[in-house]
Formats: sequence, C-alpha cells, structure tokens
Amino acid sequence: MWKGVLLLWIMLVSGPVRAQGKKPDIDANYVQDLSNRTTIRVYLSNKYNSFSLRGNAVSESVRFKPNSQINIGVGASYRKLTLNIGVKAPFLNKDDERKGATTYFDAQANIHGNKQSTNLFLQTYRGYHISNRSPFDVGWEQSTAYPYREDMRQVNIGLSTLRILNAEKFSYRAAFNQDAVQLRSQGTWLVGGYATCYIVRADSSIIPTALQNQLDASSQITRGTFYDIGPMGGGAYTKAFKEHFFVTVSGAIGIGPSAQFLQIQEEVVVSKQRTLGVGWHGQVRMGLGYNSRMRFVGILLNQEHIGYFMSSQRTFSWDVGNVRLVFAQRFKERSKRVDKGLNWLKKKTDKVIPLADP
Repeated sequence: MWKGVLLLWIMLVSGPVRAQGKKPDIDANYVQDLSNRTTIRVYLSNKYNSFSLRGNAVSESVRFKPNSQINIGVGASYRKLTLNIGVKAPFLNKDDERKGATTYFDAQANIHGNKQSTNLFLQTYRGYHISNRSPFDVGWEQSTAYPYREDMRQVNIGLSTLRILNAEKFSYRAAFNQDAVQLRSQGTWLVGGYATCYIVRADSSIIPTALQNQLDASSQITRGTFYDIGPMGGGAYTKAFKEHFFVTVSGAIGIGPSAQFLQIQEEVVVSKQRTLGVGWHGQVRMGLGYNSRMRFVGILLNQEHIGYFMSSQRTFSWDVGNVRLVFAQRFKERSKRVDKGLNWLKKKTDKVIPLADP
C-alpha cells in the first residue's frame, strides 16, 4: 500500500516540477525572475492540522488538534528546484504534559510555477487533544490541560491546483519560492480544482460521552472516511510598496461531490453509513515581508480547509497547513557545476518516470 502511495506522491510532485521547465513570457516591468541564482534560506516552520464536528450552534462544536511541533530548517533553490530540510527545534516543543504526545509523518509540498500553483499534502497523525474543552468538561481525570486521546489517529492525502491567469504580471514564486521579485502591485484570477481523502479512527466514539447530548447520533463515530473532488476558483493580489516590501493575499473556494463512509457505535450496536453529499474546499495563502534582488525576509502562510455536509450531523471539517518565517540570501554567480548536475538528474529522471511536455 505504502509503495503505491509513495509512487503516486513522486508522480504528483514530478509532474508540476517538470511543467515549470518551459518558461512562459514574463513582463519584466512587473516580475523579475531570479531563478538562475542560487538561493539559500533558513526558516522556522509549523505544520498543523485539525478536525471538528459541529452541531446546531457554534458553541456545540468539538475541535481536535495534534500537539504540533515547531521545526527549524535550511534549504536551497536553483532553477526552480527547491530542497528544504527541517528538524525539531530544541527548547520550543516542551508541552507534552499540557497537550499530550503526538507521533506523525507530515509531507507538504507547495509547488509554485509561473502559470500553475499546486499544494500537495500527505499526513499521518496519532494522538489528539480537544482544544476547546477541559478534562472537567468531559468528565475525564487526566493530568493534561486538555482532554487527550492517544488512540485517535488520522490520515489525509490530497492536492489543490490553481491556474494563474495573469502569469505575465503576477508571481506566486516571488513570495513563496523566493526566486523572483514582484516589482509592481498586481493581481490575478485563479481557476483550478481539488481532490482529497481523509480518514479518522479511534478505539471508541470520537466524541466523549459527556458531550454526545450536544450533538446527534453521528457524534458516536468510531471511524470515518471522506472523499471529495471538485472545481475551485478565486483571486490573488500582491501589494508592492516602498521599493522592496510586499503583502500577498490569495484565496480560492470550491464545491463538489463528496462520499462519506462512517462506522457508528451506539452502545453495543455497530452500524455503517454510506452517504453521497456535498463538500467544500477553501484555500488561503498569505505573505508579508521584504524582497530585494539579494535578500528575502518574510512570514508565509498556506492553509487548506475542507468540509462536508453530513446527513445527520451538521458538518464535519478539517484543515491542513503551514506557517513559515523565512530568511533567504541570493548569490550573483551562476554555478556551472550545479547546471551540469541538474541536467544529468533530469535525464535520469526522464528514464525512470517519462513525462510528456506540458
């Protein structure tokens, strides 16, 4: 199973990267392309996810979060090929006693080309706490500050991709890849689509017994699998000011069919529900900072929010995303050795996974 998932991941990542190799026309009055320079970066990042069930009122929602970690990392970009390596930041992740421990595998790829921008994500998490309740609220005797479920685990895999309709004058790469500069303020419309799969499991009902009267029968879910797919559209805008400063805001939303497979346990009776319904998908990207020919300093956000209307419960929703603080330095000299190495790698990759030209 995991070999198949890994192969799918390689194909999804390789496709968009190759598609960036064919450089479209860029209006040099609006965007300065610096991808032929080597860029070195250091960063702090926080990858996260959560999910929630909501009843008839906002106060009835129950939200679950893992104990996410802050990472510190280094990375490099050259000719639109980017590699980042991060590790757990020391002295910053010391809250297991408050929130409980979480084990996880989290792979997120944010691939920004000239004409296309794609988010890919694959996450597996185990160990969640209820972030909007206390142990007293649910009648549990625990030493943690929040109700903690070690047995709760989830897996999600998905993508969202958007076409940049004003690619000549607008660049996602300037803020999120740090290999371009948006010289003048400009915006664009976005069109694309999404597809996701989300799985959540627990040894007993996800919702504690003390809270089930606030929801309905579907609150007694022990397992749930959700699929959705659909089109999405939106817009993005970068405000460039005082020569090197920028603010980028981007948003897109979509709606489409969803398939829901639930296992519900009411006392000793276990039942299964299969439902076709409607789901929605929202995406937000934001960036703020300083960007010149040589240096970049910025705070960046990527977030996906996915939800489903359920036949009995009001909604089930989840999100995935990351926040980064980035410091990047660009170098003037173009590396011929790196060029040769990348050309060799490109030839070898084409032999293993042949890809058609876009």
